[in-house]
Amino acid sequence: MLTEREQDRIRALNRKNRYGITLAEVKLLFERHQAARKRGDSHEMEKIEYRLTDINFHYECGLLSSGQYDKITEVIKNW
Repeated sequence: MLTEREQDRIRALNRKNRYGITLAEVKLLFERHQAARKRGDSHEMEKIEYRLTDINFHYECGLLSSGQYDKITEVIKNW
């Protein structure tokens, strides 16, 4: 579970970026999430999912949380 401070920092980052994210940043977050899953780092996965949910990437976040990384690459190709 994320602390209130972590949530505040993520929301502040998203506000700073005007709730936008570049394709390169999205790809990096997806890679970091996959690496965190391999390490068993659920806390890192939760931070990434929280950030994406805060900027309305609900579908992509659902794919990440269920480990469907192959579908994510298909979604990115259609952007």
